[in-house]
Amino acid sequence: MDYIFDEAVFRTNFNVQNIEEKGTDTSRLKHHPDKMFKLFPYRANGKVYIVLELEEIIGDFFRLALGIETDEVVFDDLCCKIKKQLLMAKEDEAFFDKTVKRMFFKNDKFVAKNIGLYAYQSKAENKSVEDLAYFLFCVLGLNVSDCQIIQDVTKKYPYNVVERMVVESVFPVQKENSEREKKYFAVIRGIQDKFKRDFEYMLVSGMTEREDISNLLDLYYFYYVTQTCITLDNFGSGSRDSIVEFYYALDWEKVSGNRRCCLNGWEQLHQKVNHLFCHAITLELINQHKDQELMYDYIMLKEYIGDDKEKDLLVAEEIRKVEKAYTNCIGDYKKFDEISEQIGINQTDMAIRHLFRCVEEQFLNTERNRANDFYIKKFEEYAKNRWLKNRRKSGMVLNLTERDVIFLTKISLRGEEKIRLIDLFKEYELRGIYLDQTSKKLVQEFFTKLNLIDKKSDSGDAQYVKRIL
Repeated sequence: MDYIFDEAVFRTNFNVQNIEEKGTDTSRLKHHPDKMFKLFPYRANGKVYIVLELEEIIGDFFRLALGIETDEVVFDDLCCKIKKQLLMAKEDEAFFDKTVKRMFFKNDKFVAKNIGLYAYQSKAENKSVEDLAYFLFCVLGLNVSDCQIIQDVTKKYPYNVVERMVVESVFPVQKENSEREKKYFAVIRGIQDKFKRDFEYMLVSGMTEREDISNLLDLYYFYYVTQTCITLDNFGSGSRDSIVEFYYALDWEKVSGNRRCCLNGWEQLHQKVNHLFCHAITLELINQHKDQELMYDYIMLKEYIGDDKEKDLLVAEEIRKVEKAYTNCIGDYKKFDEISEQIGINQTDMAIRHLFRCVEEQFLNTERNRANDFYIKKFEEYAKNRWLKNRRKSGMVLNLTERDVIFLTKISLRGEEKIRLIDLFKEYELRGIYLDQTSKKLVQEFFTKLNLIDKKSDSGDAQYVKRIL
């Protein structure tokens, strides 16, 4: 199908109003990302809940993986159903109720403490939690085979008697895939297999505590979004598989401004993160066409054009139609004609970059800059809470805690008894974690204190890290 911009679709999706209704010096549209192109699960609203702890999304994530929907597990109803399965003296019922409450409820919410019950976890009251779970489920590429592994593990979980009765008292409803809205678009494709290998290893090896699952989701959520920001900022020159190196510091070490974690870390990433909303709007604009299922990102348009110069000119012209339709509706910004022509790999790429600059300029220079800030904040606040540390003069730096080092080492060793130290650092890098030589030395000292270094010689090639139990 040829790429053709449809202005009627644009006017509907962006709620465009006529000049007679709004006047020439106001904005006559509403920005709605995620209708035609689903990029990120964020909202440009300051009142929307920000998900800081990924333990919150585990219940929704497992419901998606198992393809089920569950009703709220209510304490009184659950106790009643379980007691119908038992022969119990009247005087023992109060003690039994207290036991069930202690095992499964907190603040009247059902709390799942093991993988067999995660899908029954009480739903969060904030839709942001459900949206983020669905986003990660989509972009991390879980397919039918992956979901079958999760289902097999949850079925085989060694439930105790009370847990088994809980499962038998809750009746999940199987959901069809068609019930969900369209999937989020996975911009980068190089990390999904890595995530699935790590996830499968954790499932079959018993690393299924809530903390373990949330650590894995934290790792790949941050990895995916940050690398996607880099790829988007490269527009048509972007690659789905190339990974940009960003360096972390250890939580317990001192940091100076000339370290790699400062020179190639959050400060550089932050510049890209600031473009999240503008890319979401630009891609939404580009995808105002009649095919509801087809989503074009910058790389797809490059691949669609290939080496066909005539097609390049045609698509570039369509992008310019997008820009004209859009800027004609932004009456409160008057400097679109001052935006210079952009450099790109072809005419289409140049047109897309110019469209992006139009989107960015009007957001930065009108009262709508708050919407831009609110959208970015949804990820930025999460990053500050989980992956960043303020190093004062050195600023915000990507940060690894002892917990992170131990977790990364466990999933790197897998079933092996030990791994060469230099190979362990390569495993970290496969998951987006880079350390300079100073940090690597401190990691070695950390393992030495834990008596986990098997030293064949003083050579770095001959030092091994033993399994962490």
